[in-house]
Amino acid sequence: MIGTLALVGCGTSEHSEQESFSFTGSELWVSHGNKNQPVNVVESTESEGEVTVGVSSRTLGQKPETPAWSLSDDVLTLDTPCGGSVIGYCEANWSITVPDGVEVMVDGQRTAP
Repeated sequence: MIGTLALVGCGTSEHSEQESFSFTGSELWVSHGNKNQPVNVVESTESEGEVTVGVSSRTLGQKPETPAWSLSDDVLTLDTPCGGSVIGYCEANWSITVPDGVEVMVDGQRTAP
C-alpha cells in the first residue's frame, strides 16, 4: 500500500532521443537485453550508408536517461533509456532505420524490416 501511495504523487515523463551512425555493412547485429522494450526495424533508401537509432520512453516514478548506444563494426549495442530505480515504471520503444538490403539480427533473431 505504501508503494502505491508513493507512485500516486509521481507524474509521467516522456523522453525521445535519436542518433545516426555511418554504416556500410550488409548485416547489422543488435545487442539489446530488454525483451520488454520492442525494437522496430525500418528499411530506407534515403538513409543509405547510415543507421539511425531512435528511442521513445515513458516513465513513472523514474527519471528518463539519455540511452547509451554504440555501433562498433556491425554490432549496434542498445542500453536502457530509463533510470535504474527499483520503484517505478519504464516503457520504451526502439526504432532502427537501416539502408535497403541490410539484414538485421536482434539478439540473434532475424528481424524483417
